[in-house]
This record gives sequence, C-alpha cells and structure tokens, in this order.
Amino acid sequence: MKRWVLVLTERGSDREGKRRRIAALLVVLGGLIGSWAVGSVLASDPIGYGVPVWPFADTADRAENALLSQVVSAVRDHQPVDHDNVRVLRKTDAYGSEFWTLKLEVDGEVRCREVAVGLNVTSRRVDC
Repeated sequence: MKRWVLVLTERGSDREGKRRRIAALLVVLGGLIGSWAVGSVLASDPIGYGVPVWPFADTADRAENALLSQVVSAVRDHQPVDHDNVRVLRKTDAYGSEFWTLKLEVDGEVRCREVAVGLNVTSRRVDC
C-alpha cells in the first residue's frame, strides 16, 4: 500500500525576502528620480520638445504654442506675419528650410524663439 505524506518546508530564508524588498525599493526610487529628471528637462522648453501640456507647460507656454502655430502657417505660405504680438527679428533660408527668429509677447512676457520650417517644424528658445 502506498502512503502519501505531506512534507512542509521553509519557503526561503528571511534574507532572500529582505533582498527582494531592497531591490524593489531601489527600482521604485530609480523610477522616481528618472521621471523627475525627464520632467525637468521637458519643463525647460515644453514647446521645443513638443509637450505643451499641463505638468510641463504653464498658461504662457500654451499661449505661446497657439501663437506659434499661427506664425508657422504664415511662414510656410511665405506670407508676412501680421500679428500684433509677433515681431520678426531675422529671416534666413538655408538647407531647404526657413529659419526665423521671432520675438513673441505672450501673457505680459517677452520670449524669443528660433523657428525652422522645412518638412518638419522645429523651434527652440533663444535669448532676445
């Protein structure tokens, strides 16, 4: 006759559980530090990185993005910019793209931005 016996063993030592908890804590901490670093980079120029949305952009950034979208259509059509809050400081044609340096007045602030319009539209903040 066969006899079945239930054998209970210890499921791992306490040392393994402690290591897993420390590893999980380090992964979570690394994720938090990484997201903070990425968020601070995106918040430095949310329009240039293409994320004019809430945690990165404030109301002035969103207004600047709306104003910039109106300017880009004028640049693509080779039309003069006829907006009161936009002044063109410099125009350059090179490498099949148009580079414009613009001075924008947005929500009481003065911001300068260099816009490159070619197949894609790219921009970056510059000093006035």
